[in-house]
Amino acid sequence: MRTVTRIAALCCLLCASTVAPVFAAGPIDGEVSALWWANDYNNGETSTDAGSPGLRAELWMLERYGVRASQFGSDPDGSDGADYTTLDVMWRALSPTENNFVAVGVGWQQMAIEGLEDTSGVRMTVEGRIGLMDMLYAYGHGAYLPSLGDAEAADGLSGTFEDLDAYEYELGVAWKAMPFMNVHAGYRVNGLSFTHETFTPASVPNDFFSSSGVPGGMTGFDEGPEPSCADCTEEMIAPGASETESSGVFLGLGFHF
Repeated sequence: MRTVTRIAALCCLLCASTVAPVFAAGPIDGEVSALWWANDYNNGETSTDAGSPGLRAELWMLERYGVRASQFGSDPDGSDGADYTTLDVMWRALSPTENNFVAVGVGWQQMAIEGLEDTSGVRMTVEGRIGLMDMLYAYGHGAYLPSLGDAEAADGLSGTFEDLDAYEYELGVAWKAMPFMNVHAGYRVNGLSFTHETFTPASVPNDFFSSSGVPGGMTGFDEGPEPSCADCTEEMIAPGASETESSGVFLGLGFHF
């Protein structure tokens, strides 16, 4: 349901962008792409087929300034996987032609990762495009999120996730199949790195529970023996670095305006 809501929000953004030329003072062009991302979701222990649809919308003004939004999902069977929703503001630092440029930008990304509370943060982006021929161009896009807020485990029991940072990169080609339609194909990766620190269980006597299966000393129940330090056990689980990653090829159609 969350993925559907985000895709609907991006569609609304696109609808709003199509009326922008009426109010803008200068040339405007943009594109909305619907894609299928045949990705594998790797949670650090297993890798699972998690293909799912994606949506991307971008708008360029005055051939120099741009806004781009995207939503991609990684949804393995039987689990939530991950959702990646982004919004970037871009500036073409070098732009000799429409299909030959280098752009940099800053934006915001929100991620919903299986087992974690939602986390989000500022991202820095860079993109380059090279025209190969009149009807074909290649492009590369990368983003890095240097610092994300700490997140608790979704179950409230599995500890905290700290030192979060994330990355994204994409390599692809676009073919102008029709005057207002581009065919996109390529490979993309979304990843999240973190340090997982579990809660340290308190020291509990081995004989804390009585034969009735409830804590000794509680009114109305059999009392167990007094706790003894010699009977105490304590388990320490050290923090460990880990990551999740969604990666795979994509194919889609883009409608250019």
